[in-house]
Amino acid sequence: MRAVLIPVSEEPREVEIDGLADLQALVGGRIEPVGWIFDNCPVLYVNDEGKINGMLPNRAVFVPEDRVGSRKWDGGTWAAGEVIDILFGPIVAVGFDPLTGEDRDISDEEIQRVKERFSGSVAADNSGAAEYLRMYQRIVNLEK
Repeated sequence: MRAVLIPVSEEPREVEIDGLADLQALVGGRIEPVGWIFDNCPVLYVNDEGKINGMLPNRAVFVPEDRVGSRKWDGGTWAAGEVIDILFGPIVAVGFDPLTGEDRDISDEEIQRVKERFSGSVAADNSGAAEYLRMYQRIVNLEK
């Protein structure tokens, strides 16, 4: 199956995977889908325990322009540039068929969406680490 691997601090690149075992090998363990980033087109997979088992921060997920001002779960609204989440460890993007619930080859259009969101400058490649450090510094400053 055609997929895109997004390694920590590296540019996304196309890979071929052959089932669950390959997907788990690429993310370093049990997989967790992160479908909400692209509304399942494509779906991203990360390590299920990447945030708690010592994996490095990979990419920060920022509020997309079309969601600025929309309601958060806590009643507030999303601001431009706000961090929604940080994904840890390698990320794999695959296509998803909502009618069958099955993964499929990622399309050229979906590859472009992944590269637009997660490629670019060193800042984009290290966005997870940079945002993690910013959050850590805020916590340390609050404790002083």
